Order: sequence, then structure tokens, then C-alpha cells
Amino acid sequence: MKKAICALLAVGLALTATSCSGLTLFSNYRRLENIELVRTVTADRDGDGVNVSVYGTAGEQSEARMYERSGPSVGVAMGKLILMPLGREAILSHTETMLIGEELAEISIRECLDYVERFSEMRLDTGILIVRDGTARDLLAGLSGSDTPASDTIAGLSLNIAKVGEGYFFTAREIASSMADNGCALIQCVRGVKEEKLFEARGDLNLEPAGFAVVKDGAVCQYLTDEETLGVILLLGKYKSRNVDLALPDAAVTVSVDLAETDMKPVFDQDGRLAELRVKLSLRANVINIAGEADITDEAVRRECERELTEIMTGAVRAAVRRSQELKLDYLDLEGVIRRSSPLKFEDMPDAWEDVFPDLPVTVEGSGVLARTYDIADPPELSGKEDKNPWEKLIESLKGS
Repeated sequence: MKKAICALLAVGLALTATSCSGLTLFSNYRRLENIELVRTVTADRDGDGVNVSVYGTAGEQSEARMYERSGPSVGVAMGKLILMPLGREAILSHTETMLIGEELAEISIRECLDYVERFSEMRLDTGILIVRDGTARDLLAGLSGSDTPASDTIAGLSLNIAKVGEGYFFTAREIASSMADNGCALIQCVRGVKEEKLFEARGDLNLEPAGFAVVKDGAVCQYLTDEETLGVILLLGKYKSRNVDLALPDAAVTVSVDLAETDMKPVFDQDGRLAELRVKLSLRANVINIAGEADITDEAVRRECERELTEIMTGAVRAAVRRSQELKLDYLDLEGVIRRSSPLKFEDMPDAWEDVFPDLPVTVEGSGVLARTYDIADPPELSGKEDKNPWEKLIESLKGS
């Protein structure tokens, strides 16, 4: 028996070792130099049709390339592109991002989403972006450099955008779900900006976030401002961090807001009608820079910083809610929040949500606190009060034991 097992193992190793001649145990085996790993796909309007391009590489050490084709639809154009004489097999299962040009997005993005959702090789977690002030193809070309693949630049922004509180990369799955549940969705916008090159081997453009686009009926209908975008991130629970400048009478204080939690509570009247939605925003920030004359150890100065911080952040939330109600599009999923909070009361409301939503009173309140000033002479606790000396704490704990 042992001899038989050893013989089978030997055959397996032999088959694996002969993979250079094409014989392998794996039916889907492909040699790296024979495939083109596509990481980024673009789609732009081209007359009455669509122009698509892909950005891929045959491996980590190989130079990335761009290929493009046009057709009457995204599917047809992508089919032509895949059939190009690349000398390699195009692999779309590694696609991380699809960029859609502004002109096409304002006509329809339905074909782009359908292609990602229906084509078996594409992934539903592919990030979808709208390119403002230009075409997606030109942005991709401008980002590309001999040592800086465009896909790496886009991937870097997707990782860091939430850390500065300027957006969120929604995936095809999230967009499709929002459109199905709320009849609308949000998509992150980006734009290319010409800046001085840090080194010669990078592209001519840099990539920066440009707020959210609002999608209704399969096309972009509005663009949100930076303030509204911040409010959306706070309300959707996508917030991670943001640096905020606070203007004091004699100084400018920059704080890093590393905690922002929202709590939403619906209020129903005695007749079962939804009377109000109360939003509570809790903030925690740390001082990271002071320019001018400001004694941050002074409690009155800290309180002024906290007041202004609270006003800035709650103002963003109010702006986001106001725009959503003006457009009569619940892309903030307030209906879902209220339904989950009070399911029975929501179901028993005498009025339909669509009629209530545009005029629903939304009260936004907030509380902000400076957790740390990084001033050794006066390190406040989360409450802003002076902390006890650590040695005093240790002595108290020892006494208690």
C-alpha cells in the first residue's frame, strides 16, 4: 500500500515538474508571461457608442500597458478589446476599479454596472468611479508612468481617501444594492490634476477626490459639494478621520478628528405620524498644529475649539440631509435607519415614507471634545479636564489593593 502511495506521489511530482511543456495537474494553469492581468477598466462616450480601455500587466516586474477599443456597447467594445492581438490572454478577474467618464455617466452608467455584475470574470467588489473634467481614458493615460502604474495610484487613493474624510470608494455591489433599495445611489468622483512631478518616471497627472455623484434612473443627476460629501460619510458610518482647521481670534488650530459617531432616533407623535428625526453627533479630536497666539492649556480656548469643531461637523451633516431632501432622493437610507429603529411604528405610519421624507424635520446636535492637546504641561482627559499625575494614580491603586 505504501509503495502504491509513493508511486502516485512520484507521478504527481513528475507531472508538476513538466509544466514547462504544458503538462500540469491544474486544468486552469497559465504561465505568467502568457497572461495580461487587467486591474483597471475605463468607459467613455464615443459618438453613439462607448470607448473602453484596460490597464494591465503581465507581472509585478513587467511594464504596464494600455489597450483600447470602441463599440456600440460596453460588452461589445470589451469583447473587441479582449480579442486584440495582445500576445497574451486577458484576465479580468483581477479588475480592481472601473472609471466612467463624466459625459457617459450623465447619460447612463447602467451598461457599465451590468457588465460588472453579469460578466462572469468581473467581481462585484470592483470599485466604480466617475471622472470629472475629462475622460476616463485620458486620466488613466496621464496617471501612467514608467515606474508608477496608474492602477497603483488609484489603489493608493482608495486606501487613503477615508483617512482624510474626503470620500469612499463604493463597489458595484454597494451601488446596485442602494439603487434597488433606495432608487438611487452615490458614486465617488475623482479628477486628474497637473502638478509638478516628484520624479521623472511618474505620470503627468495626480489623482484627487472630487466628492460624490448622485445616481438616479441609471445616470448621474447631481454632484455633491465637499461639505455635503463629508456629511454623507458621517451619516453612512464611513468616517475614519479628518483634519479640520479651526479659526480662533488670534490663531489657527488644526485638529485631527479621529472619532465621529452618529446616533439617529425617530420621534413619532400620538397619532403614529413620524414627527422628527433627531441626529446626535459625538466627536473626539486631537490638536496637531497651532499657528499664532493661542494658549491651548487655557480651558476657555479649548472650549472655543470644541464649539467651532462641533459647528463645522454638524453643519456638514445638516447640509447632506438638506440636499437629500431637496432632491427627494434617500441615498442616505434614512428610511432604513428609522425602519430598523422602530419597525412596528414605521409599518403603522398613516403616511407613506415618500410623502414624509422631503419635509421631515431633522434636528442635528453635536458634542465635540479635545482628547489631547499634546501639551506636557496640561494633558486633558477626554472631558477636557486636567488629568491626574500617573504616579498619583499608581499610588491610589496600590492603596486600594
